[in-house]
Amino acid sequence: MKLLCDASLFAPQFGIYSHRLGNRWLAGGASNVGGAVLAAYFKPTALDCLSAKIDPALASSLDYYPLPRPGERFPIADPALAPRVAPRPDDDAAFLHGLLEGIARVEALGYRRLAELGGPALVGVRSVGGGARNAVWSAIRARVLGVSMRSAAAEQAAAGAARLALAALD
Repeated sequence: MKLLCDASLFAPQFGIYSHRLGNRWLAGGASNVGGAVLAAYFKPTALDCLSAKIDPALASSLDYYPLPRPGERFPIADPALAPRVAPRPDDDAAFLHGLLEGIARVEALGYRRLAELGGPALVGVRSVGGGARNAVWSAIRARVLGVSMRSAAAEQAAAGAARLALAALD
């Protein structure tokens, strides 16, 4: 996850680094929480079917930190951090709801950490990849983060790199 900032942020104790983007910076880090944990429990076709059974406006009662295996890089840099994916309900849709919400809470923790270290407050998120195509997950993320979710204009990194190159020519 990255946050557009006016100044660079570096905090290795939290796994935070920055990349220059023109006259600004993309500060953030890479969490081990994400799609890999979903793939460990569900086939892609099941994700769509189960997501349709989730009301994203309702909070899950589950408190997960869904890592695929022990170890986290960001927003908590702890190589021994244990996954928290229990208790597992019998209902797969309820389990998926808890996983999606857990991922969103980790994302929220990351943005709070960046703000604590001098980054700007989060005002919106642009998202790409499989998660961005899941409307239920996007709605959960919007609720947990408290901001709007928008899909990026293009999913390929090359499109963004081309825009940067074009801007540099002006």
